[in-house]
Order: sequence, then structure tokens, then C-alpha cells
Amino acid sequence: MVRTIQVGDIGDYASQQMEKLLRVAVLETDNRVKMLSPVDLGRFRASWQVGENAAPGGQKPEGIYPSQLPIERLGYNRERIGNIYSVHNNLPYAEKLATGAAGSGATFEVRYNPRRSVVNWASPGGGSSIQTDGPGWVQGIAKDIQGFVQVNADRIRRES
Repeated sequence: MVRTIQVGDIGDYASQQMEKLLRVAVLETDNRVKMLSPVDLGRFRASWQVGENAAPGGQKPEGIYPSQLPIERLGYNRERIGNIYSVHNNLPYAEKLATGAAGSGATFEVRYNPRRSVVNWASPGGGSSIQTDGPGWVQGIAKDIQGFVQVNADRIRRES
């Protein structure tokens, strides 16, 4: 479908499209880290937050959490061009789970085996890289989103 845009409105149109792209990128990043987070009781998954121009926020209390969680925006309501957004997790063990570092819960296991079925763990996040796609899964999400944004930003530039 061809859209007619007045010459004077091209800048506004491009800005609106870029803001939509930013919104989608933040929502998709939040969704992917939550869906790929290793789960014992769900605290790690529930503790992902999105901050605008900062990484504020606390930690979720211990407990059992649902598998579907909405985005948790801290200090803002809507993504806007010109701001920096961070999807972060402030739990003390979050970095170990996100990177598959030693001490993240697996004991006598091979650290990377995506085919292994994890049924029960003794500690939250035990064997994180066994349940996820291995060490570096967060960085993989970041690279995927970066590529997604680049492709769609180029499309917006061509159409504007």
C-alpha cells in the first residue's frame, strides 16, 4: 500500500516511525530476556526491568512468579527517541545467570548442553546455561535486536 506524505511532514513521519521502532525494540528485548531466563521459582525472570536513562530499581522478593510477565518500566510511561533504555536485572546472582559463569548453580554438569531437560533444581537458577542457549544468551539477544533495529531503520530511511 502506497502512503502519500506531504514534503513538510516527512520529518514528523520518520520520527514517528523511529519511535515505534524503538518501542518495539525495547518490548521485544524485555520479552526475549524474560522468555529465555532460567526458571526455578521465577524470581530471576520477574526481576527484569526497563529503565530510562538509568538502571534504577530493586529486587523482587523471594516467591513464586507466573511465567507471563508484563514489561516493568521504571520512571517513565513511553519510549521516546533521544533517551537511553536499559533492560536490566538487579538480583545479586543475575550476572552469573546471564553469562553462565561458574557458581551459577550447576555442579557436576557439562556447562553447555541445550538438549538437557531440567526438571528440578536445588537452587534458583541452578544450571542456567544448561536450560538456556548457553553462556552469552543475553549478548545473543542484544545482537539480534541490534540487527532488527538496523534493518528496520534502513527501511524507514528508504521510505521517508
